[in-house]
Order: sequence, then structure tokens, then C-alpha cells
Amino acid sequence: MRWSEARKIYPNKWLLLEAIEAYSEKGKRIVEDFSIINVHAQGKDALKEYAEKHRKNKNREMYVYNTKNKELLIEERNWIGVRT
Repeated sequence: MRWSEARKIYPNKWLLLEAIEAYSEKGKRIVEDFSIINVHAQGKDALKEYAEKHRKNKNREMYVYNTKNKELLIEERNWIGVRT
């Protein structure tokens, strides 16, 4: 699915989405195609579901984003340190 489609179908909703086609460019993550895992009215509910799913499988590229945003802009973060 494309972001413009998601905005039309789910206006002003929080989406938990998984990237299908994505690449990095100039410190941004460009998600060209994604699937919607779930739709939420509240951001905290979407983040809670994200945390649960991420805990089970850290290899999935998932994001929480609100459809009020005209563009799907994801900044990459470089984590420094040791994770256990």
C-alpha cells in the first residue's frame, strides 16, 4: 500500500505498519510499500501493540504513524552503545 492510499482509507488514525519495500537515503527511511498490521484511534494503543510485536520479533521493520501527516517521513536513528 502507498501512503496516499492509507490516508484516504484511514483518515486521522494511527497505523501500525510493516515495511515491504524500503531503503535509506540521506538519513531518512523511504518506505515505498507497506502493509497495515492494525489501525488505532489512539497513539498509545498503537505504540503498545508495536512494543508487543517488536518484543516477539525484532527483525520486523514496523512503524507507528498518524495519517494526518501528508507524507510518511521516517528519520533514521543511529543507536550508540551496547544492547543486551
